[in-house]
Amino acid sequence: MYIYDLAASLENGLEIGGKAESLGKMIRMGLPVPPGYVITADAFEGGKLKNDAAYELEQLVKKLSAGHHTYAVRSSAIGEDGSDDSFAGAYETVLDVKPSDIEKAVLTVAASAGNERVDVYAKERGTCAGGTAVVIQRFILPELAGVLFTADPISGSRGKMTGSFVRGVGEKLVSGEGMDGEFEMDAVRYSYRGSEEMAPYAKKLFGAAKKVSADEVPKDIEWAVSRGKVYILQSRPITTLFRNNYDEFDINDSLCGELLISKTNVGEIFLRPVSPVTFGMVNMIGSTIGIPLISNVCGQLYLNISGICSMIMSFGVKKEKAFGIIKELAGGIPETEIPVYPYNRKHLSKAAGNIFKGFFKKQDSKYKPKKLKKHFTETSLEVIEMIRKAADGKELLDIWTNDCEPFMGGALSAIMTGLDVRSLFKTREKLEKICGTELADRLMSDCSGKGNIESLGPLLGIADVISGKMTREEYIVKYGHRDADEMELSMPFPYEDENFPDNVIADYKNSGADAYAMKAAQEERCEKALEEFGRRYPSKTGSLGRMLKKYSEAVAGREIIRSDALRIFCVIREFLLKAGELAQLNDDIFMLYIDEVKALLSGDYSCIGKISVRRKNYEKQMSMPNFPSMICGRFTVDEWRAAGSPGGYYRAGETAEQAGDAVINGVAGSAGQCEGTARVLKNIDDADSIEQGDILVVPAANIGWVRVFPKISALVTDVGAPLSHAVIVARELGIPAVVSCQSASSQIHTGDRIRVDGTLGKVFLE
Repeated sequence: MYIYDLAASLENGLEIGGKAESLGKMIRMGLPVPPGYVITADAFEGGKLKNDAAYELEQLVKKLSAGHHTYAVRSSAIGEDGSDDSFAGAYETVLDVKPSDIEKAVLTVAASAGNERVDVYAKERGTCAGGTAVVIQRFILPELAGVLFTADPISGSRGKMTGSFVRGVGEKLVSGEGMDGEFEMDAVRYSYRGSEEMAPYAKKLFGAAKKVSADEVPKDIEWAVSRGKVYILQSRPITTLFRNNYDEFDINDSLCGELLISKTNVGEIFLRPVSPVTFGMVNMIGSTIGIPLISNVCGQLYLNISGICSMIMSFGVKKEKAFGIIKELAGGIPETEIPVYPYNRKHLSKAAGNIFKGFFKKQDSKYKPKKLKKHFTETSLEVIEMIRKAADGKELLDIWTNDCEPFMGGALSAIMTGLDVRSLFKTREKLEKICGTELADRLMSDCSGKGNIESLGPLLGIADVISGKMTREEYIVKYGHRDADEMELSMPFPYEDENFPDNVIADYKNSGADAYAMKAAQEERCEKALEEFGRRYPSKTGSLGRMLKKYSEAVAGREIIRSDALRIFCVIREFLLKAGELAQLNDDIFMLYIDEVKALLSGDYSCIGKISVRRKNYEKQMSMPNFPSMICGRFTVDEWRAAGSPGGYYRAGETAEQAGDAVINGVAGSAGQCEGTARVLKNIDDADSIEQGDILVVPAANIGWVRVFPKISALVTDVGAPLSHAVIVARELGIPAVVSCQSASSQIHTGDRIRVDGTLGKVFLE
């Protein structure tokens, strides 16, 4: 069979091309698409229809001749109207065709595969077109016809839809011959601006466009208005917004849509560009939980602030409030119009449903979330031991399927259902309304009560090893997975080093500091803050206690979750190391994505050919300087350098203003004031240069930097937020900290005298 109804759910493998596939999908979604048929690409041979196909078309023409309609005959080439290539306008289209002329029109369209336009487009794009299927669709004689982009193809903004139209048939618009009107619609909450002629139909078109783009892939839609009804004639991805080449690991998400992205939190975890395998896993985890968390800009990872806020807004929250909700997570946000876009919350609901379903599964299993919550470490070590003993690729792949994946799934379920988000993000705001910023900072400076938060554990644990309270082996098991590069799968965990933790113990002894004494002093300061609050607001002391208890539990829980989550990365790295050993790829295994590693273990070696170009791009990314701490809009390295390589906030097309010479504004991270000598470092590898009492200035600080905290008197970072892991530890130890300074590490130089005010969130240069 060669001819199919577009409305049919066609089997995979049929050569019908992107256009026919898109039209059929939209018809099945209930969208107003004219009915029609598709002739498969393999129906043609030598410029003619095969005998069986010609007979099928003859029967179809008889059927269509019984009506009173004419038809549009269009190409649907394999590779046409895809996310990578559109071939728009390259093939012939024949409109208003009588049934008796359909066969002639079909052959005309099929023959257009040999057009020079097709050849030129293919050469320019470095691609090739496949066979040509043909669509026969009922022709709609329009009063108005046009195109609608569900994202601005110029700026990449997904917050607005832009369109244009002509009176009559739309071919002159598509071919560029003319235009009778333009319009724009807000994509988040409907509003219309533009030609009055289009206004009566705009809302119906908007509704259809929202359904077409519900998969969150920006679309180029051809539409028509006939007798007052809106029809969708065609839909294809906007290829200019698909710039990423995952095969070559050439990825820049800022070119795929207008976003506000920040290194806060994410940039503190990943201090250097990520390897292909790490990015693949981070991306997979984000997809699993249904939240648009991460953006990749040439290997450097960012928190997708626009995406998270768009998700929150999808639940009816206003834009200003949505950004307020994540203020403590995102740190300082510039006073600018922040891009948002429509977010289909069904993705989140589906992901959440899968997570909760996994959490409440009844079957008894060692990877059941409730069991994992109590035995993360032990279970991860058991899985790692199985991996290390794998004798061949098949056995290792079986372990991945039967143990690694269930462990990761159960772990994610346990982690996601154990986080008190409300207490994390609402407590500070409530306290500031009662007693002001300064006292609120002091009250929230001790998140552990009389216990110890997990992020402080690696430091206090060293003191315990020295005093004999903890053995060296116990320390390795408990904290050997915590480090500056703890989520980069290509980098070894500390426990892999036979000299660990001897080197950490030596650093601690040389510092001459007492972490427990520092923590005790901070607890005393917090007690004094509580006493002051009691004197000033005696009627609110009860509610304060409950509020701080919930906050402390939420912070402590979040830190445990972070530590537990790293066990997942330990398991994945061990799996990769073993796969690299068995496949004799060694470190090249980190240039592959997990699915490719699994295929490799099954005997499919095709992915090996991709390693060379990926490594070349990865090494290029590793040689690049730190990009701006916050980016809005499209970012390219060349344009950034032309703008003076600003290290703070970069907005496409603008030169970011640098802070003045006298003061750098940031966000209050940990209360207190300190004056001293700056030590500006870009990498944890240079930490040995820190001298006692230095003020540490870094692009970002994560858990790996905590081991040097006893030596520093204050902390200043380009990115960060009050809930950043390292900042929480700074508060626990009473170290003043100012975060989210945007470009402090480029404005301040080692040896400069500076004054840090962790209460005001300012750094003063002398």
